[in-house]
Order: sequence, then C-alpha cells, then structure tokens
Amino acid sequence: MPERLKEAREKAGYATAADAARAFGWEIPAYRHHENGTRAFDIAAAKRYARAFRVNPGWLLALDKVQTMPSQASPGGIVEVIGSVEAGLWREANEWPEAKRFEIVVGPSPFPNARRYGLRVDGFSMDLLFAPGTLLDCLSIFDLGIEPANGDFVIVEHVHADGLRELTVKEFYCDQEGRCWLVPRSSKPEFQAPIEIGTPDHDHDGDDRVQVIAFVIGSYQPHVNRLLKFARNGHSR
Repeated sequence: MPERLKEAREKAGYATAADAARAFGWEIPAYRHHENGTRAFDIAAAKRYARAFRVNPGWLLALDKVQTMPSQASPGGIVEVIGSVEAGLWREANEWPEAKRFEIVVGPSPFPNARRYGLRVDGFSMDLLFAPGTLLDCLSIFDLGIEPANGDFVIVEHVHADGLRELTVKEFYCDQEGRCWLVPRSSKPEFQAPIEIGTPDHDHDGDDRVQVIAFVIGSYQPHVNRLLKFARNGHSR
C-alpha cells in the first residue's frame, strides 16, 4: 500500500510527499506516515487519496491482490480461533501462540477471498448477545472495501502512541450529527454506557487511532464450541 501510494503521487505529478499534502490541504506529517508505511491508512483515506491522484481506491488498498492471498478459512468452512477480544471496555490485544490456537467448523464465507478468523469473547458488555466464552467468526474489513453501518457488530482496535494495541467488540452506531459510538448490549449496569469514538479524522497525526478492523458475521455460544472442535477432528455421531 505505501509503495502504491507513492507511485500514484509521482504519476500525478507531485515530486514530493510534502508537495502533494500542501496541494490538497493534508497534514504533511500524517501523509508522510502513510506513504512511508510507518502508519497504515484506512478505506476512507484511500478514497481521498484516490480522488486526488485519479486512481482506483481498491488498487491503493491492494485489493486486487486478495485473490492470491491464502484465506484463513478453507472452502470447507474451517476457521482458526487466534485470540480473544474484550467485551467490556478495552483490553490489550491478545493473539494466542500457535500451541493455544484451534480450528472450528463453520459455514461458508459470504466473501471467500476476505481474511477470516475467530476470536473468543471475554467480559460481559455484550452478554445479552455474546456470553463470555462465545466464539466470534470475523471478516477483515480491509479486504472488503465496505464501511461499517448502524447495527453492525464489529471488532474495534485502539492503537496508542507507544504501540499498545487494544481490542473490543461492540455494536456500531453513528448518529445524525456524524458522531460514532460503540454500543454495548449488557445485562450489567457498569457496562451499559455507549463509548463515543467521534468521527475519525483521517488526516490527524495524533497519538491514538481508533478504527474498525473486522465485521462479526457469526457467533457460537460456549455450549456448542466443543462440538465445533469435535467436528474439526473428523468425528460424527
């Protein structure tokens, strides 16, 4: 993605990253981060750069390469559970070592070429829908080119200036004023307040970044998880 962004800028006739940023009113440090690859850019930023440089945003995001990428799920519907996600406020991203991961049998993906993975729910902020121990079937938003909409269940990443990554699962909602919220669905009062994440400013070169990284397309309650693993081992009754 950074290499393609640089190529698009040069072909559009801008000699340096600073030249392009000044021409379109972008913050120079933020744009340099994106072009140097020191900070990833998302779908909204790709659309903005694509309009400026007259290229396809899907090309900037390397979506044309998705066909050659190995899917996390096989055609038979095998998903690897790679870690856990907090259904509370936030928790440090917890991607499990290989020895702890396991595979489950699920249905076919509606987007076969998108990266797909499983996460286990820890915490109670979504317990009306996803009890602790629920396995979530997730699709990477970066492989889809689809913006989250009200009512979507999403995995959200919070990246701090020091590199700390935190994840949470919530329902996504944007109000008529453009403010975006993460909405819990909890039976516990301490977890019922929505979390405002505002309207993301993709030009901002600040310390923190909050972004949706995946859609939840399925969930499996704890009492069926053993059966999903059992099916993966080729057993049947």
